[in-house]
Amino acid sequence: MSKVSDYAFINAKLRARIGIMRDTALFDEMIKAPSLTEAFAKLDGTRHQDLLEVYRKTGDLQQVELEMLEDEISIYREVESYLPTVPSSFISVLLEKIEVDNVKNVIRLWYSGAIRHHAISYRAAYLYKKEIVHSIDYDGAINAVSYQELLGAFHGTPYVDVLSSFSMESLASEGLFPLEIALDHMWFRHLEEGIKNLSGQDRKTAEAIYNTDVDLKNILMLTRYSYSYHLSPESLRRVMIPMGYIAREAERMGALQSDDPIAVLSGIVRHHYPQISEEIARIRRTADDLTTVEENNREILLIEAYLGERRKKEYRKILQGDPFSIGVVLAYFFLCIQEYGALRAILSGKYYGRSEEKIREGLGL
Repeated sequence: MSKVSDYAFINAKLRARIGIMRDTALFDEMIKAPSLTEAFAKLDGTRHQDLLEVYRKTGDLQQVELEMLEDEISIYREVESYLPTVPSSFISVLLEKIEVDNVKNVIRLWYSGAIRHHAISYRAAYLYKKEIVHSIDYDGAINAVSYQELLGAFHGTPYVDVLSSFSMESLASEGLFPLEIALDHMWFRHLEEGIKNLSGQDRKTAEAIYNTDVDLKNILMLTRYSYSYHLSPESLRRVMIPMGYIAREAERMGALQSDDPIAVLSGIVRHHYPQISEEIARIRRTADDLTTVEENNREILLIEAYLGERRKKEYRKILQGDPFSIGVVLAYFFLCIQEYGALRAILSGKYYGRSEEKIREGLGL
C-alpha cells in the first residue's frame, strides 16, 4: 500500500478534529464558571458529554478522571484500527506508555498496603483495571501478599522481567523509585524498537520528536537528581534514559566514567541546547538569595516550560508538512493529551476553589 492510501482517510478525519480542538472557547467558559457543577455543565452537548454524564451519576471527580483515561485509551485504539500493520504496532507502543503509568499506580497501591501497611481499599476503587495492551490481573497485584503473588499477577507480560530484578526486601529498603525508573526504561526501549520498525518519513518524524523529547527528559532528570541527591555515576546511569542525543554523546565521551560526570553532561547540554543552558546559568547567577533546592525547582519549571513549547513547535511544523505520514497522528495524540490535561486542571481547580487567575496561570493562558 502507498503512504497516501495508508494515511489519507485517518489523517483527514484527524485534521477535522484538530480544528475543533484548537478552539479554546470551551475551556474559557469552564474557567469562568462560578462552581465545579457549573463548569461541568459547560460540557453539555460537547464531545466530552460522557464526562458530564459520569459526574451527574456519581458526583465524584475521581470517577470522572477514570472516564477520561478510558477516553484516552479509546482514542489510541480507534486510530490504531485504521492503520496498516507497522504504524499500527507503533501506536500500540505509545498506548503501552499509558499502561506503564497505570502499572506504576497499581504497584504504588500494593506497596502502600503490603509494605507500608496502610488502608488501600478506598483508593483501589479508582484504579483502572481493564486491559490496555497486556492482560494483567490488577486485583491480584493490588492484593498480593507475597512478592511471588505480585509477579504472578503480571505473568505473560514484559513487566515480569522488570519486577524480577527487585524483591520485597529491596523495595522496603530503597522505595519504589528504582523500580519506576526501570519500568520507564523498559518502555523507552520498546519505543526505540518501534521507531526502528518504521520506514521513510514516518521514521524520521518519530525520531525527531521522541529523541528531542528524551533529551529534555534527561535534562530534567539531571537537574532534578544531580543537585538534589548528588547521584553517583552509577546512579546517574540508572536514571538517564539510554536514547537521544545527550545519552549517545555521554556514552561516546565516557561522561559517566569521568571524575566529574555532571560537568561533562552539562557541556553536552550546553552544546546542543544552548537556550536551556543559558537560562539555567541566568537563574544560578542572578538568584543569589535562593537555596539550592529552590534554584533546582525553578530550573525544573523552566525546562518543563521549554519542553512544552518545543513540542508545540514540532507538532505545528508537522501539521504544515507532509499530510500522508504518521506525523498528523502523533500531533493529534499530543493535542488530545494536552486537552485532557487542561480539563483535569480546570476541574481540579474548581474542586479546590482556586481563583480563575490561578487556574489560567496553571494552564499557561
